Amino acid sequence: MDTVATKESVMGKIEELLPELNQMILERAKQVLDSGALDVESYKDNYLLPKIILSAMGSKIKWQYDPVLTKDKKTRNNLLHFL
Repeated sequence: MDTVATKESVMGKIEELLPELNQMILERAKQVLDSGALDVESYKDNYLLPKIILSAMGSKIKWQYDPVLTKDKKTRNNLLHFL
């Protein structure tokens, strides 16, 4: 029998997923920087390029974690109004 989610259990699971997500982001950032796709030296040493890279990764991460069922997509879309 499945147990019902609680705010605490959801937060716990999010915390469990973060190290894996963090590692994936760091690995992909290194991959992008090593790929030659960017002229890193054409950017100033500020947060613009890291934010651009993270923005691109956000799109990739979204695809990886995107819900499949229509009802779950509706829940996700509703949550976007609160973020």
